[in-house]
Amino acid sequence: MAAIAADVVAVARREADSGYLKRDMLKVRQAAEKTWLAVNLATDDAMARHGRTPEPGPAAHTSRHEFLEAIGRRDISKELSFFADRLHGDCFYRGACPAEDGMRLALDEADVYIRRLRAEV
Repeated sequence: MAAIAADVVAVARREADSGYLKRDMLKVRQAAEKTWLAVNLATDDAMARHGRTPEPGPAAHTSRHEFLEAIGRRDISKELSFFADRLHGDCFYRGACPAEDGMRLALDEADVYIRRLRAEV
């Protein structure tokens, strides 16, 4: 799943670039949601390596945070919250997306998040 997560971020990056270039905010919003998917896939992969799976449905978000905090990775849990709030909530649902530079930074941070989970968790 972690390799898939990295691939999803690459797709999101291309979609975001295209969206900003064409001023197509639907593409930008979809890129934000793909990035949110990618960090969730990476988190779920880390959980699986520890014999855990997220709760189904809306409880998944809470169980991901509980897992990260239980293994002493509150720092990573905070990063997950950023992706949930800024990309999933603000951008995808409300259309309040970051400027192009901000989105690029968020995509870079998602790549780092995925690599950290693979290496450290």
